[in-house]
Amino acid sequence: MAGRIILLRHGQTHNNVKHLLDTRPPGAELTDLGRKQALEVGHELATYSGERLAHVYSSIVLRAQQTAVLATSTFEKARDMQSGAIPLDVVEGIQEINVGDFEMRGDEEAHMNYSRALNGWLHGDPAAGLPGGETYKDVLNRYQPTLDRIMDSHDLDDDRDVAVVSHGAVIRIVATHATGVDPNFAFNTYLGNCRFVVLEPNGKKFSQWDVVRWTDSPLPWQE
Repeated sequence: MAGRIILLRHGQTHNNVKHLLDTRPPGAELTDLGRKQALEVGHELATYSGERLAHVYSSIVLRAQQTAVLATSTFEKARDMQSGAIPLDVVEGIQEINVGDFEMRGDEEAHMNYSRALNGWLHGDPAAGLPGGETYKDVLNRYQPTLDRIMDSHDLDDDRDVAVVSHGAVIRIVATHATGVDPNFAFNTYLGNCRFVVLEPNGKKFSQWDVVRWTDSPLPWQE
C-alpha cells in the first residue's frame, strides 16, 4: 500500500444552514450537528486509516480547526491512544476558494454564479471566477506548495496517511487537478460535511496522482 492524503471537509456550520457563501477566515462555527459529524468521522478514520495516520493538518479557518480537534480527539480515543498522540497543526494555504464580492450572499443569483464558477474551476478555465475572488490557478498556487511541504515532512512511501481538514469546493478543485479525474464527475459528486477524498501521490507529479476514494460514491473507472 502507498501513503495517502485524506482531504476532509469540515462539519456543518451555522452559515451552511443559512446557505451563505462563507469563504473568508475566520468564518462561522460548527453547529451541534457539525460537532457530531466531526466526532463521527474521527471514529470512521480510526477504522479507515488506523495505525497509518501520522498527522492531522487544518486550514486556518475556525470550522476546519474545530473539526480537526474533535475528529483527532475521537480518533485517539477509538485507537486507545493518549491525548495529543496524533500531532495537529494549523497551516496556511488550504482555506476555501475566495468568492470575492459574493461573500456572505445566499440568494439564488449568487448560487447560480457560484455553481457556474465551480464548473469552470474544475474544468481548468483560467477566466472562471467571481468578481473580486480567486481563480483555480490562485488556489493551486497556494494549496499545492502546502501539500508539498506536508509530504516533505512525512514518508508517504511508507504506508502513512496524513489528514488535511479543508473545505468543500477547494478539495474538489485540488483533487481534480491533482489526479486528472473527470471534471464532470467532480462537479456532480457533492462532498458533504465531514466527507473526504483520498489521494495517493505514489511519487508521481501533481496532476498524475491516484484517487482511491471520493466521498462515498463509487469511482466510475473502477466499476
